[in-house]
Amino acid sequence: MILKKNKKIIVIIQRSNGDVFLSTSLIKALNDNYENSQIDLLVNDDTISIAKLIPYIKNIHTFSYQKKKQGRWKQERNILSTLYKKYDLSISLTASDRSVLYALILGKKSISAVENDNGKSWWKKIFLTHYYYFNSNIHILKNNLEPLNILKINFENIHHPIEVTKETKLNVKKKLEAIKVHNYLIFHASTQYHYKIYPKNLRDALLSSLSELGTPILITGGNSSLDDEIKKQIPDLPNIFDFIGKTSLEEFIALSELSLGYIGMDTLNMHIAASQNKRIFAIFGPTNLKTWSPWSNQLRLSATQDKPIQTYGNVTIFQADMPCVACGKAGCDDNHGNSDCLDNISPNSIFNEIKDWSLYSKQEVEIPILTESKSSPRKVLLYIVYGEDQAYYDGAIFSLMTFMYWLPHRSFVDVVILTEKPERFLNYPITTIKMSENQKNDWSLDGEYHFRIKNRGLAFVMDKLALKESDKILFLDVDTYFHKSPLPLFDLIESNQALFYLNEGLIYSRKRFKTYVDNLEGKKIEIDGEFYKLSKKSALWGSLMVGIMVNMRPSLDWADKLMLKFFVLVPSHTIEPFALSESLLRKYKMVEGKNFVSLYSTSRKKEYAKGILSNFLEENKLLNFEEQVRLAQNIKIRRPLFIVLMQRFQRLFKK
Repeated sequence: MILKKNKKIIVIIQRSNGDVFLSTSLIKALNDNYENSQIDLLVNDDTISIAKLIPYIKNIHTFSYQKKKQGRWKQERNILSTLYKKYDLSISLTASDRSVLYALILGKKSISAVENDNGKSWWKKIFLTHYYYFNSNIHILKNNLEPLNILKINFENIHHPIEVTKETKLNVKKKLEAIKVHNYLIFHASTQYHYKIYPKNLRDALLSSLSELGTPILITGGNSSLDDEIKKQIPDLPNIFDFIGKTSLEEFIALSELSLGYIGMDTLNMHIAASQNKRIFAIFGPTNLKTWSPWSNQLRLSATQDKPIQTYGNVTIFQADMPCVACGKAGCDDNHGNSDCLDNISPNSIFNEIKDWSLYSKQEVEIPILTESKSSPRKVLLYIVYGEDQAYYDGAIFSLMTFMYWLPHRSFVDVVILTEKPERFLNYPITTIKMSENQKNDWSLDGEYHFRIKNRGLAFVMDKLALKESDKILFLDVDTYFHKSPLPLFDLIESNQALFYLNEGLIYSRKRFKTYVDNLEGKKIEIDGEFYKLSKKSALWGSLMVGIMVNMRPSLDWADKLMLKFFVLVPSHTIEPFALSESLLRKYKMVEGKNFVSLYSTSRKKEYAKGILSNFLEENKLLNFEEQVRLAQNIKIRRPLFIVLMQRFQRLFKK
């Protein structure tokens, strides 16, 4: 690691607003890894507005191309004399000669992007402490995170959004209330450069179609001459609202956060919406998709190929079907002129994609227990919650919030909770199924083995929902949460493959499983005309998560019958997961899902988490659900070292 005791870091970004905004994940990782550090920025002065909103930054230094024209070296001399070797580490995300020189001169140690062309980068590679190649074939986010690999800092390919103040959100809500608008889509028509703007005639046709959706469309923009030109051209249509020039950049972030999704050009505002996991419909001209397409946090990827229409996760991109797309030029003349490709993107194609998504979303919201989608299998997320301890109910709410953070839209997964207290989940966008007192007593063997409720509850819900052959159901314990996308878990559930949390080991190989060997070895257990016998291949799989399909439903009943036999024979609380895994393995493969989930399953972790989750839900109960979902991602359940030590001492004292 370059920097063991970091004091001061400067990050140099001499490109556009989007480049600066897409540095937030790098800066967050630096801040998280180096406690009590000072992180400064050096950016172009025309990106200062977005730079000021990035968290963890103490000082922002600027470079002005206008000042450079007025005084050739004066600006550079001022920067260098003020900041010479004042930083323990400098990181340049741009490979230009000027950026690299700043990195070399400002930092005692330096990291920078460099060009692949050795003719341009040879001297940079000699003088920099470390370097990496800027790769235009991968997304700008991944390029910007590359210094973390050099620093040996663990990270995830996630674009973290910028959080704005409650006051800003309140101001935006007041502006929306003034025009009586809610549940709206943003339409951002402008960009920094004319060659990236969708032509007026096509834009008007698209807006005319969108106005008929019945969903308010807010046309947003700033105060530039291009924005003013578009503002004058907005057609007078129902459900179309002019918001150009009515928000600051910080207010736009809040406006985007409150929206249903984004429609518009490839610009900073698109990246803001993508970082918030909004539904994106992006219109691209000549821009290189591999570097600048909207990043999908859900799938942790971006577009890599040019196609007229493509969708990945929560993102849909529209391009012209032309052999020159995407050329990467600044207009066809490469001098900020017209881009013919934008003239060849049909507004009907854009509208049809938005309409299909809009209709699907409305249908999903209105139906309590959702019907099978014609376009894709149904995905069900299930929690089972019972008892009097509020911590279990808080845990389920927190878990589903951290899960839903990664969804491209709320209806992507059906969230179902089987519970004896449905009233504790009021005002949450989920389906609750009542667990009766008789069911609870029956399933738990009158309280003697409550772990059986998992198997019986899962079977009951599958029958209640009338799942179809291609549908998938994923059960989760309530002490789970997600700081990476859990959606690949559904991909691991197949008709011939079940999903469990973890293979905990072979029964014959682990001492803690000895009771199974002692009590089952050599015995034959008959279940529905079949015989079960413990084998050298028998293993215990942890059922913190269970993912199955409808064809596996009979295995739940067979497992339950086997569990009841185990209940008499084996003195162990793990007979539920063992019986289920043994039942499924008769016919299906099993796969682990441990890499996609975090948990706090031990008693001391639960004790620590209980207060944190209770306080979080109480403090934010008046916020709308989307805001709670976003804030839940910031909650840290991992115990600090002093808490771990204190709990251990308390445990020793009690003994």
